[in-house]
Amino acid sequence: MQNKKLLLTSALIVALGVTPKAQMMGQTTKFSLNGLGRSYITNNNLSGNIMDGDTKTHNKGIGGYNLFDLQNNLGVDSAFQAMAQYRVRSEFGAFYGSNNSFKFRQFKIMGKIKDFKYEIGDIRVELTPFTVYNFCDTYHKYEAEIFQTRRSITEYENMNMGNSWLLQGAHLQHHHDFEKWGIGAYGFVTRTSSTNEMSVSDRLLSGGRVSANFGESIKLGATYVGLNDVDIQSAQYSYKNNVGTGDIEYIMNSDSYVAKVRFEGGASSFAYKKVVPSPLNDSAKSFQDYFLDLKASFVLKGRGLKFTLGLTDVGQYYNSPTAQTRRVSDNQNPALFGMVNNASVLRSPLLFDRLTSEQLYNSKIAYTLTPFLNQFNNAQPYGKATPNRSGMSIAVASDTSMKNVNFEVGFDYLKEIVGEGTAELRNFVVLKGGAKIEIGKFIGLTRKLDFSVGGRMEKTARDGAGSIALTSTVADAGISFEVIKKVDLLFGYKMLTANGNEFRSVRDAYNSVASINGVSINSTEGIVSAGVQVRFSPMQSFTVHYNNVGYTNTLVTAGSYNISQLLLSYTGKF
Repeated sequence: MQNKKLLLTSALIVALGVTPKAQMMGQTTKFSLNGLGRSYITNNNLSGNIMDGDTKTHNKGIGGYNLFDLQNNLGVDSAFQAMAQYRVRSEFGAFYGSNNSFKFRQFKIMGKIKDFKYEIGDIRVELTPFTVYNFCDTYHKYEAEIFQTRRSITEYENMNMGNSWLLQGAHLQHHHDFEKWGIGAYGFVTRTSSTNEMSVSDRLLSGGRVSANFGESIKLGATYVGLNDVDIQSAQYSYKNNVGTGDIEYIMNSDSYVAKVRFEGGASSFAYKKVVPSPLNDSAKSFQDYFLDLKASFVLKGRGLKFTLGLTDVGQYYNSPTAQTRRVSDNQNPALFGMVNNASVLRSPLLFDRLTSEQLYNSKIAYTLTPFLNQFNNAQPYGKATPNRSGMSIAVASDTSMKNVNFEVGFDYLKEIVGEGTAELRNFVVLKGGAKIEIGKFIGLTRKLDFSVGGRMEKTARDGAGSIALTSTVADAGISFEVIKKVDLLFGYKMLTANGNEFRSVRDAYNSVASINGVSINSTEGIVSAGVQVRFSPMQSFTVHYNNVGYTNTLVTAGSYNISQLLLSYTGKF
């Protein structure tokens, strides 16, 4: 611990000394600091019939932490800049630094050389929803502010930002505009797993995109992503996965409307084999497949309305790990009361855990389709790139020209291309939508008064011998009211119900279905939250939240429980 403190102190002294030295030498070196500090404390209680006769499970507890993230930004010139973020974290209840941790949280070197921009280190990569895309399967577009506040903490701790993946490697991009058209190129390379120099090879993720625009009406693009082993002589297995896509977009802009049509199509190839065959395991598999996706939108200017229509077809064996890796690990038990029933049974993650449990989230690229819980998203659990899906979607929403009101209503109909375990096909119907109304601005109040409501209902059905009928609904409502200047009262309610039966596929290392297991679901979860938020400034706030979670599973004896939690959190940015 003393060495860590010495390292941090030395790094800061060296960094702080850069600016005056550079000024003396007549250079333009710049140095700045920014960061975030947070204190986070929870008081938790578990009750309900799940505790009947339970003498071992801990049903009460206080947890939390204090942390400080310090980001150092160094700019020598436009060709060389660097960023390093240090973290010091202390678990609640630690004394005299006995349970402190120190680490580099993020590091990156970047710059621009002529018309080329580069980054080396911890880089963010996002391409298209079928190539590189970090998809979140829970619909929360119109989530109550009290839940948004809590979710932002979880996302920050897992370094989730939009739909990008945070990877370790390097990328380079270039764009050049001509008189009537322009062209851009982007390339990256990262390493997702390292060799042990004996039986496991390095696995590299690389790719790029070339795009061209012709005026403001036509855009063309081509994307490639490869996840491949750099085979060594003694490697036992070899993995190769490549994805190539092309896209075209046409935009028509007039005084009264904007029409846009975008098409993307492509194919994937997958090969996984044992390099050194043996009588016990001589397996090798390879397959190729395709996808097609069309989306058209029409915006009425001055009316505040946007209409969209989508058609999609994703083959049974389409495989794109950086688009199909799930953000949430549903097979991971929550940190809060993770073991119940005399500390012998894993508690399945709830909707509340997805809001609050930092341990449920995944940051690594998965090479096969990982398990998921059907009640959260059964239609497209791996995003738009979910394989074996064909169908359409329509939606009506407000655009940015509509003031004080934001809404969306959508309908999706999807169907399997090939049945799993049977010739019959599953079909999926999804209804989703929501609205946020800034009532205060609408009626002329000087203080904030916002109301939001949203939800998603999904039905899965299949006839025949392996019949399926599963319905799940997630709903959300909330209100925030500024009672006095910069002090808000927050209220929210969130619900998830699921009822019916499904079949869950278990996949092997070759991404093939190894077995199919029946699943029955009849559960209800409700989250009631209330709190106070004090906004000292746009960068500092203090919140107090009280949450009461009720969960009932009628298919399990003593399967009902309640979790109550009081949260105190201070966040300061600079």
